[in-house]
Amino acid sequence: MLEVKYYKDYRHNYLIIKNNNGVSENIYQRKMVTENKIQGLLASQERYINGDVLLYYEITSKQSMLSIYDGKGIGMDELRKLLVQLKIVNDMLQKYLLDGRSLLLLPEYIFQNIETGEYFFLYYPNAEEDSLPKLMDFLISKVDGEDMEAVETVYKLADLVSREQFVLDEALKWFQDDAGEEAKGIDMEMLNQNQEYKDHFWQNEENHEVEKESLERLQDNLKPVRNRKVMLQVIPVWIICLLSTGALIYSGYFYELSYQEEIYVTVGWIVTAALMAASTAWLWYMLFYQGKEKREQKKTEETKRYAPVYGDSGQTQAPAADMGNTVYIPWTENCENKLYCLDRKKKCHIDLSRLPLTVGKLAGAVDMVLEESSVSRMHAKFSRDGNKIFITDLNSTNGTFRNGMRLTPNASERIEPGDEIRLGKLKFIYR
Repeated sequence: MLEVKYYKDYRHNYLIIKNNNGVSENIYQRKMVTENKIQGLLASQERYINGDVLLYYEITSKQSMLSIYDGKGIGMDELRKLLVQLKIVNDMLQKYLLDGRSLLLLPEYIFQNIETGEYFFLYYPNAEEDSLPKLMDFLISKVDGEDMEAVETVYKLADLVSREQFVLDEALKWFQDDAGEEAKGIDMEMLNQNQEYKDHFWQNEENHEVEKESLERLQDNLKPVRNRKVMLQVIPVWIICLLSTGALIYSGYFYELSYQEEIYVTVGWIVTAALMAASTAWLWYMLFYQGKEKREQKKTEETKRYAPVYGDSGQTQAPAADMGNTVYIPWTENCENKLYCLDRKKKCHIDLSRLPLTVGKLAGAVDMVLEESSVSRMHAKFSRDGNKIFITDLNSTNGTFRNGMRLTPNASERIEPGDEIRLGKLKFIYR
């Protein structure tokens, strides 16, 4: 069992593992890993404390897969990138004569720079167990169910791993024919490009409002296009009506019609007038009435969804119930479950009604964006365990504080009403 701790100094975050094999064991592997900058591995250093060997792995500005994909699915693009970079690391280990089985392929030990999308792996000399099956279990549980290509690939990989027939080079060929060559001679500038993230999950009221405003602006921008489309549908009918009107006028003015022919002309006038009236009415309905009707319907639905029921006195009406002993309601069911910012210049709050929730300043990588320079890209995560709510620091640069006490990186603490939470320079009060 690995003894793992997290530590933060002035500017760096570290994952610390105690080397249980002793000082004299694995000297070659430790020296190779700690004294060389091996592409794709977490930078590490060894320290001797009280006769123990401690391996310090730097995880500054990186997040574990366990944190990144908490509440988010893994698509084919990310799966491809993970396996290609794993292939690169394996090739580098062979170059340094290191055993590839010592890679800890567990989601909590696979880190990613969320800004560049590059993966980093943890090398622990003489790892005692094969961690690849556990990685497969994680990928199966987190694969995006709507990405059928990713689902099929993950289950195929898991089947090969279970039969001990997994060959990374062969797996890469599933993605593209030249994936093996790309893995061997890959341009690292491509790996350092910013990754576009998707599946934005709006977890709070503020973001719902932003999303709503964006949608309304999009609808306003599309309104001229929609109106033009409706007009194009009506204009042919109007042209037919005008041609019919001209023909009827011409026949009545230049020809002497019989009684039966006059009846036909009269019917023509009636049909033409009916078509003109119907097309005009339909145009009016599409351009004005239907849009108003949809807005009123949407407003009514939102009112029913969010508004409480009030009586004549203006007080909320409670449903009729059997009067009995008072039932105790835990504070977790009675509190607002919100963090209110104490900075008057930044009027924002964090809604904790839908968890898990990650906060930070990198849009697309977090569930809620905090526009503050002192906040890290992925700063903290809020999670629930039963009626208890916890906050976890995600290797933030300026730290996460609860009532003035700084949280250890990746450490979780329970928060309660009245607690002061600080994320960088932003202070919140939990209610």
